[in-house]
Amino acid sequence: MSITIETTIDRSKLVTQALQEAAKLAITKACFDTQAKAQAIVPVDTGNLKNSIQVDLSELEELSGEVVPQAEYAVYVEFGTSKMPAQPYMTPAAEEVGASFVEVMERLMAAELGN
Repeated sequence: MSITIETTIDRSKLVTQALQEAAKLAITKACFDTQAKAQAIVPVDTGNLKNSIQVDLSELEELSGEVVPQAEYAVYVEFGTSKMPAQPYMTPAAEEVGASFVEVMERLMAAELGN
C-alpha cells in the first residue's frame, strides 16, 4: 500500500501583495521626493507657496499619490500670466523624480513577469 500526498502552494497572491506593497513604497517615496524638490526650487516671497506644497496619499491603496500646491496662485507661478513669466517648480520636480520612479516600477514589473 502506498499513499501519496501532494501539496501545491499558490504563491501568486503573496507575490502580488509583495509587489503592491513595494509599489506603495515607491509611490510614497516619489511623492515625498517630488515635494522636497519642488519646495527647494519654488520661488519664495512669503513662503506661503512653498509651505502649501503637500503630499496626498489618501488613494495609496489604489496605487496613487499626489503632490499638490494648495496656494490659490500656485498655477500662475508655475505657468505664468500675461503679466508675469512662468517660474516652473512642480514640472521640473516631477520630471526629475519621475525618471527614477519609472525605473523602480519597471524593475518591479520585470520581477513580476519573471516569476
